[in-house]
Amino acid sequence: MSLFDRRLLLVTGKGGTGKTTVAAALARRAAADGRRVLLAEIGGERLSALFGRGPVGHHETPIDDRLSLMSIDPIHAAHDFLRGQVGAAVHRVMFQNRLFNLTLVAAPGLREVCTMDAMWDLAREKRGRRQPVYDLVIVDVAATGHAMAMLRSPATYGDLARGGPIRKRADEISAHASDRARTAVVVCALPEETPVNETLETAGKLGDLDVGLGLVVVNQLRETLLTDAGAAAVDALAGGDREAAGQTGLAVRAAAPVSVEHDRAQREAGQLGRLRSGLADGVPLVPLARRDEEVDLDEIDLLGAELAEAVR
Repeated sequence: MSLFDRRLLLVTGKGGTGKTTVAAALARRAAADGRRVLLAEIGGERLSALFGRGPVGHHETPIDDRLSLMSIDPIHAAHDFLRGQVGAAVHRVMFQNRLFNLTLVAAPGLREVCTMDAMWDLAREKRGRRQPVYDLVIVDVAATGHAMAMLRSPATYGDLARGGPIRKRADEISAHASDRARTAVVVCALPEETPVNETLETAGKLGDLDVGLGLVVVNQLRETLLTDAGAAAVDALAGGDREAAGQTGLAVRAAAPVSVEHDRAQREAGQLGRLRSGLADGVPLVPLARRDEEVDLDEIDLLGAELAEAVR
């Protein structure tokens, strides 16, 4: 099935791997294909800035006919979750209790499971009369460690709750997360040893949780136009051996950075191959070329088209 046929996509990756750009590219492409899309992030406003908008906060904010933005506030999500479980009247009494508010911040896994609940509420096929229904919800979540904690949180918190409505809801969230027809994770990486190691580790942990890995994106991949013979000639020239290089008219100083860039491109190609061989069969992997400048919406649309080819 297409990645866009799911109802919830979680986009994660080590910091600096371009996950916000990838989330925006996927959202704009899905919207261009006719889907009604909500693009959200957790506790930030990077996406609103990327789209040239002011802060949207914990509100579903349309920016065109088929695309809306939102910044999910975990504390706000926690209050929504508890209000739904115990009722508005009881929640008001609890909210007035200072100890309860401290517990809300400190309780292990509570904010994470409430954030997961908020995401699934947004992705439901049927919502309240005045609430829009989205074909696809894409969430730019935190770095991979936090994302894995979120995905583990329903089981963790369900065990702590032992029973009752909170346990029941936690079990429902776990079931949604492990439903590969409804949920998938997109992992962003760089073609370097540490990010590749972390991506392979994340893929293994997702398998342990029975959560689907829908796409891996490798950003900032260098490309080289040199053949093996050309690279050998440039290396020789960079080393000062003009005769071996066969290009006496070239400047040695100009050859050195070309040689360094080629070597880096070769190392990155090796890391890309290592990642590809370490992933399970059927997981799409898309390498994206290195970009020296910050992307604008036109560039994001080009990236979206490139990603869409791999996920149909």
